[in-house]
Amino acid sequence: HQKMITAQDQFAIDTTVHNINEINEISGKYGNPAMVMALQVSMSTKPEALISLDRKMRARREQILRESQDLELPYVWLIPLFEDIDAVKNLKNYLNKIWEYALQSRRINQETSNRFTHIICEIFVAGSDLSQQIGQSAGMNAYKEAKHELMYWLSEKGLIGKIRMKMGSGEPMQRQGGYYSSVAGKPAFINSSDSLKRYSDYLKESTKKSTEYATTPLIGVFAGGDLRTFQSNVSEKLRYLPLVKFAQLLHHLKKSQQFYETEIVRAGEPLVETRLQFKTRGLKELERLTVGRKDNLFNEFLSITTENFRQILYGRDEDVVGIHIISYFIARTTPPLRDRPTVRPGQGVSGNAGQKILEKIAETIPFSKYGSLLRAISHNQSQTAVLGINQLTTGLFRALDIFSQKQFAEGSALSLIEERILPNLPVYEILHSLRIYHDVNLVYLNRLEKAFPAGNSAFLALREDIDAIGKYLILFQRELLRRHGLNVNDFFESDKFISDLLPTLRPDIAVLLQPNIFNTNVDSLLASIDGNVDSGWLNEMKKLLTVPDEINLWRAKIWTLLEEPVYQRVASFVELAIALYSLSSGSQSKELAFAPKKLKLSHGISDLMKLSQDDNMHQFLAAAFEYLSTVTEGMIEVPINIVRALKEVERIVKIEEQALSVKQQDLLRFYLLQIARVAGDNG
Repeated sequence: HQKMITAQDQFAIDTTVHNINEINEISGKYGNPAMVMALQVSMSTKPEALISLDRKMRARREQILRESQDLELPYVWLIPLFEDIDAVKNLKNYLNKIWEYALQSRRINQETSNRFTHIICEIFVAGSDLSQQIGQSAGMNAYKEAKHELMYWLSEKGLIGKIRMKMGSGEPMQRQGGYYSSVAGKPAFINSSDSLKRYSDYLKESTKKSTEYATTPLIGVFAGGDLRTFQSNVSEKLRYLPLVKFAQLLHHLKKSQQFYETEIVRAGEPLVETRLQFKTRGLKELERLTVGRKDNLFNEFLSITTENFRQILYGRDEDVVGIHIISYFIARTTPPLRDRPTVRPGQGVSGNAGQKILEKIAETIPFSKYGSLLRAISHNQSQTAVLGINQLTTGLFRALDIFSQKQFAEGSALSLIEERILPNLPVYEILHSLRIYHDVNLVYLNRLEKAFPAGNSAFLALREDIDAIGKYLILFQRELLRRHGLNVNDFFESDKFISDLLPTLRPDIAVLLQPNIFNTNVDSLLASIDGNVDSGWLNEMKKLLTVPDEINLWRAKIWTLLEEPVYQRVASFVELAIALYSLSSGSQSKELAFAPKKLKLSHGISDLMKLSQDDNMHQFLAAAFEYLSTVTEGMIEVPINIVRALKEVERIVKIEEQALSVKQQDLLRFYLLQIARVAGDNG
């Protein structure tokens, strides 16, 4: 973590540097000099931190070489991991400072570019973390724009092809393409006598012929040539692939990545020391390979989507909190399923804690400015699987509704949505995750809404988002069919897919194109289809239709365990946050003139002060208690909202006491794993 490098106590980072070099030194003596090849720096925002770390690594390496001159000891690369949208947008300035350092620290006869490659070998962007800040579509677009900026910067410095960019895309519910699809490249239609009979009733001859060639496009890890992490869901799937399929996948990935990298290098070469016309051509080519065709209309839609996504999750400034606080307490009450952190570590407050109390409070509330308190894995699990609000589509349909009401010179808003918005969205993934995860009735959210003050705009926006689903779902279904190379008008009547043609489609597509995508009753589906259907197709449809019901069954069992502890914590936090925000936002000073003295700490608060300062919630609660105690010092009559807020701090401290018994924790793990298995999202 970057915070480890910038900490006042340098013991931890010095020990890390010493240990890494010692491992390489020992392994180098026995013929394997590159045991540890790179060190990743999480939460990278400051180039000074990476420079400081490189200085330590370089000094330690040179000290070892001074003592053992014949030893082969390679440089250890540093890999900055960008998890914050502001850091991703500021990529160029970050690299410029590293370049300046490379220029200053190179040897006399060494090129700056060569020295730079000794420091950094790749730039790592966490796609899932971007998604939980600004939404999936905007997160993916931010990654592409960052890649375009990086490749242009590398080409100017003569580094293109030497430094790579990697995308973290491990969380399946985000659908950033980091998943294995068994249907990619398969025929969309079933070739049978029943299919031919159904075609003849509805389709023209040319359309009948086109069904023979309709193939599901490459999706997931098959699509594109980007370097991706294989983690979470995709790694679980690959473990169980037959050897032949696994070998074919690896071969495909290698070839597509090689081709993509070659094209990037080719496009970047004309940008340095060349005539203007070649430079312009190279820029356009680079843009095509990274961002695609830039569309101001799509960018406008993305800004609307981000605004809606953030409003639903984090609320507006005046709301202080949004529905994300429910996800946070679900995650904190849920025992971890993986050896990865579920809570986002704190950024750390410099200076004396007593002098930075308001700063810490301002870094946490309102959520509309600060964002998520969770890592992506827990963010997705809590919101999508447990709460039943599909994160991939949060705010999407409300954004389409707002966009459709605008006036455009290029044409009607609906036609622009079909022609320029939907082709850029992952429609198959959106329809799939919406069908299996989304709780249209908001059963569990409605129970927890009473923990929030009336009038929270996040709930209003969420309900408007769900109301808009029915209006725009048909456009997604049409786009899904269009991507299979078909004339969609032949398959739709009265804005609904012709039900009699459903048995001609592969079951996983048919279940997404049924008139009511949320239907789980096979009899209801069969009632809309004339004639008999193939038994094999029907059995597959039954399996797919029962998935949402099974998830709802396990979700209901989860809430019998979680409802009471989560409700209590959410209610306490919301009351505390609103009281603090009204007090701190009215304060003119960003620092307290003094730290509170001799506070009467309850047992729970005393324990809180001793806890690790890596946790945002710990820091926030400790700062809240100190602030409230300081504000009340010298008051004869303490306002009731401050008294209540102090009580809420003590109540939330119980978050550290596991709300569930050991048996209940085991049950909760079991229920979550059942949802993952039913949905196919293991990992």
